Amino acid sequence: MMKQYTKLTIPVDTAWDRFKWGRYVHWRIRYFFQGVKNIVRWIPTLYHDRDWDDYYITKILQKKIEFQRAHLVYCNRHTNIDRDNFWMTVVLNLLERKHECYYEMEYHDYIKMGPNIPREIRYEGVNEYIVKYPGVKRRALAKYKKYKYIQESDALSMFMASDRQSKCNALIFEILKQHSAEWWD
Repeated sequence: MMKQYTKLTIPVDTAWDRFKWGRYVHWRIRYFFQGVKNIVRWIPTLYHDRDWDDYYITKILQKKIEFQRAHLVYCNRHTNIDRDNFWMTVVLNLLERKHECYYEMEYHDYIKMGPNIPREIRYEGVNEYIVKYPGVKRRALAKYKKYKYIQESDALSMFMASDRQSKCNALIFEILKQHSAEWWD
């Protein structure tokens, strides 16, 4: 089941208005406990980390953005927190869709499944998918025109899904390039 992120509720007050015991503790002690807290909250993510492919890189990035978004919204110290909350939520949702291969698998929702359904009937629903995204259809036809079977609806829908997944991947890093430098407290 794919996780759906929503924007966090921005508190009315700011971190400057709240009492914090850390202000009255020596900085070395404060840094020590902050380090221990960081280790504890990263343990589940690092435990599941592997060195296989980009999934694990983006999973760590996703967790980092989750933590940073929670901190920035909780502290509420600058005027653009609503914008940052929005863009971080968008990136988190795109990363989740990337991990679940949402766009690559979407056309499968239109395929009629069953043991004795003929191929022609099985892929009738795919035409709905193709009609739903006319711009993606044009891009896929232009990009994959070298393949002779591109005109078949099942092949076209597969190429369209691949194109949409690539666009999702590009959009993640485009948003990060444009906005991540603004995400600081």
